[in-house]
Amino acid sequence: MFIPQNAPHDEYVSRYGQTLGGFVHLTGLGTVYRVWWYLLLIVLVLINLLVCSAGRIRRSFRQAFSRPRAQDNELLQDTRPIEVEVEPARLRDALARRLRAKGYSVDSAENSSLRLIAAQRGAVSRIGFLITHLSIITILVAGAINGRLGYRHQQNVRIGESFAAGDIEPGADFDVRLDDFQIETTETGQVRDYKSVLTVVRGGQTVLTKTVEVNHPLIYGGLGFYQASYGQEPSAIRNAGLLYSESAFESTDGIESPHESPHGGTPPEELLLPFRQKAPVPGTDLEVVITDYVPHFVKDLSTGVVSSRSDEPKLPAIKLDVLQDGKVVDSGWLIEGMDFHSRGTLLGRFHFAWYTPQFYAGIDVAKNPGVSLLFVGFAIASVGIFLSFFVPWERIWIKIDQQGPGRSHVRITGTSSKGQGGFKRQLERLREFASREEGSEKGDEGGR
Repeated sequence: MFIPQNAPHDEYVSRYGQTLGGFVHLTGLGTVYRVWWYLLLIVLVLINLLVCSAGRIRRSFRQAFSRPRAQDNELLQDTRPIEVEVEPARLRDALARRLRAKGYSVDSAENSSLRLIAAQRGAVSRIGFLITHLSIITILVAGAINGRLGYRHQQNVRIGESFAAGDIEPGADFDVRLDDFQIETTETGQVRDYKSVLTVVRGGQTVLTKTVEVNHPLIYGGLGFYQASYGQEPSAIRNAGLLYSESAFESTDGIESPHESPHGGTPPEELLLPFRQKAPVPGTDLEVVITDYVPHFVKDLSTGVVSSRSDEPKLPAIKLDVLQDGKVVDSGWLIEGMDFHSRGTLLGRFHFAWYTPQFYAGIDVAKNPGVSLLFVGFAIASVGIFLSFFVPWERIWIKIDQQGPGRSHVRITGTSSKGQGGFKRQLERLREFASREEGSEKGDEGGR
């Protein structure tokens, strides 16, 4: 179950009932990112991360940034030697050059008969987990800043209307106007996308206009304006399509075709009427105006009062005034697709065929002072995850023992934090390289 955030208390009561709605309000489940216990959980997580990291910081940094140390170790002692007929100094230099070419940091040491090489690469991955922990801390701090200092406010606005940003964010000196709202549908009639055209107006001058859709907000003045929802106005429409005929429409199911006369003869006249705007009826001295609209028509027979049973357009109806010489000569309600007025009335000459809804856009106005820090946290997390999972820490040790003039024993071993199979093949290639140096030296001697 998802609990809407930052909704009024009455909405929780209406949605969940008096008891559960009160519980949501009392515990702060409707404002999770601001409630004290959520911030306490963040603090506890931060403390846990700091404690887990503190004991390993010095060691991890030492491993990441110190150079390799050429020294004998147990791994070398346990490695089977390779006998090659190469001078130790020559073999040491060749192996060191090869390792450096592969991106390794190399250190070497020697005494009278012993040559040691230590090489490593990818040591910086040792601080990958620290960077990842830092990113989590950064993201949590950014979330806490947003929770305490930020907000999200939903503003329903009609086409052509404006709202003052200063009513939401003190100090904001501009208005936001909804110029248009569009709904895109698929071939099957499913809603594919919905967009609002928003204009920022400051001091009576247009500053910025942008088409806002889901995940593509308008950002201005430290505020974000997001396309969150939309709805159909329950008390207004954009326009309506009416049919007019000198003969009355009497079928309760409407007429079979908008171009078919109810009793034969001249087809009805099509009228497009904007809501609450007078329009003439062609070929007559009449004018008509739509004065009211209800989405779900219901009439109290005892009082004659018309109202709407719900906000859903299940039985849409319009109230139409017919004027002659500027005076209302007939008035009444027309239900979409239905005709029930008597033949003798002027209203009986009109048929309510269709209408265009008046939509409103639900714009989320959000202030997120921690959003820049949040993006920094995600960037740091990307670095930490990359180092931890994709950069292996590889260490190689080589020991060269002089066994006599022009002869050496070579031991090559190493460890890798990941990718063991590939690392073992790399060690084998180093051993093969050492063996090839033997042939290279013999070739040089032959040339001399």
